[in-house]
Order: sequence, then C-alpha cells, then structure tokens
Amino acid sequence: MFSFKKNKSESFELVSQNCDDFSSVLTTLFELLKKNGHNSQADFIKELILLINQENFNSFIQSLNGVNMWGGAGAVWEVYIEDKESSKEFEKSVIKLINIMEETKILGKGIKPIRKLFEKNL
Repeated sequence: MFSFKKNKSESFELVSQNCDDFSSVLTTLFELLKKNGHNSQADFIKELILLINQENFNSFIQSLNGVNMWGGAGAVWEVYIEDKESSKEFEKSVIKLINIMEETKILGKGIKPIRKLFEKNL
C-alpha cells in the first residue's frame, strides 16, 4: 500500500544519518499517545524506536510506511486527541516526521495528503 522505491543503500545511509531526528520525533509521538490513552499506537511507535536504535533500517522503513502508521481506523495518524495542546503538538510531530521521511527519501505513496491535512488544521 505505502511503498518506497528508491535506492535502498542511499535510503539506509540517509536514515542512518538522521537517526537522532527520527528518534526524537518518534519519542514525542510515543509520549503524546501514551499520555492520551492510545496505548496500542504508542506500542507501535515504541517498536519503531527499537528498530531504528538497533539500526534495522529495512524493517524500520517498511513498518514506518505501513498501515499501522498511515492506514485507516486504528492507525497512528488517525487517533483523536481531545486535549487541544496535545493534539496540536501531535499534528506538528506527524508533520515533522513526514518531512524527515521526505528528506531521507523513504516517504511512501499516499502520505503527503496527511501532511497537508495537518498543516491546514494548524
């Protein structure tokens, strides 16, 4: 559904160079999801953090571009956060994540409209 077809070694190198950025934004998302009771989505983000920390870039990229993150009901990006400040921070973090994915050339198809939607909300 959300695939990336780029030079994998180039993508792995770019992801490797941006591990800290990925870890930072994913940690923020994890904390916001946990704080607002979205435990299964937080657990998925925790798995992504573990994958990137283990430098398992292939699995990280595949999972990050998968339906658990960007699919329909139950996907991370679709959670509803009632608290306005947390919701705003969540949307900013998702935008930042998408930007990092684009910079590292791992952005899958169908994700850019999510960024536009969140930018419109802010």
